[in-house]
Amino acid sequence: MTPLAFARAADAAEAIRHGAAARAKYLGGGTNLVDLMRETVERPSAVVDVTNLSCDITERDGSLVIGGAVRNTAVAEHPLVRTRYPMLSRAILAGASAQIRNMATVAGNILQRTRCAYFYDNEGSRCNKRSPGEGCDALEGFNRMHAILGASPSCVATHPSDMCVALAALDATVTVQNADGDRTIPLEGFHQLPGEHPDIETVLRPGDLITAVSIPALPFAANSTYRKVRDRASYAFALVSVAGAIEVENGSVKDVRLVLGGVAAKPWRAFQAEAALRGQPATPQSFRKAAEAELSAAVPLQHNAFKIELAARTIAAVLGELSGATE
Repeated sequence: MTPLAFARAADAAEAIRHGAAARAKYLGGGTNLVDLMRETVERPSAVVDVTNLSCDITERDGSLVIGGAVRNTAVAEHPLVRTRYPMLSRAILAGASAQIRNMATVAGNILQRTRCAYFYDNEGSRCNKRSPGEGCDALEGFNRMHAILGASPSCVATHPSDMCVALAALDATVTVQNADGDRTIPLEGFHQLPGEHPDIETVLRPGDLITAVSIPALPFAANSTYRKVRDRASYAFALVSVAGAIEVENGSVKDVRLVLGGVAAKPWRAFQAEAALRGQPATPQSFRKAAEAELSAAVPLQHNAFKIELAARTIAAVLGELSGATE
């Protein structure tokens, strides 16, 4: 058994003080961290309980501000989330089980680590994310669930969050606090692609504490949804998912948001597809063409080439559902 220190923080300042220790980890619901500790993938020297901090959902200057310790279920069920940002509610409800959603926190969801089987296999598999420089067994292994966009020869793992896919589509920002004060990070730029350093997963600095997530007023996000394609109806990670919102005016696309899940090491904002759609007719043909443009850079592995067509069809289906423009 690995010994560790434990502290329950009374406020953010105390949490940050404890969190500055080498290899310290913040504990929210524990739905990912505790699992990783059991598998000896995570071996923190100290665990800082932050479950009683930043537990509110409020409005501020037109934005919805969600505390880092708010439970996922509370976000999904909040009236303002359900009416203004339905994609977020649907994304959360598509993730895990009700019991896990009741425990998991917003900050913990953002910081959860990949569910790549090779990452979890600490005894028999090589993984650059877990042990930098060791190699990646997923490259030549069973990689059906792995990335087709933004991967590298060092890592092909995907980010598992459903919630983060929706937050990226909603232009959400993450408020982070440390001993030097607060700073704000766009959710879309919060997670990093693997490159040569897949062990560096976010832009956080040691001791940083996520205190809140803010979602700006985005009126057309009321016309949004989240679609998750998976192997079974519950408690399964996405093969492909799409968070989409669209505004159509006089038959043309005025604005659109598209983010893909299950295809990259981070929520994949489909900037190319969005640009291709703005000002174009809201038709199935336009949706399909934009999806193909986004996926033209996809690099499939031995077992996951099907994800390219699956993603294209899912993008087109989501946009068709939201616009009413179907075949």
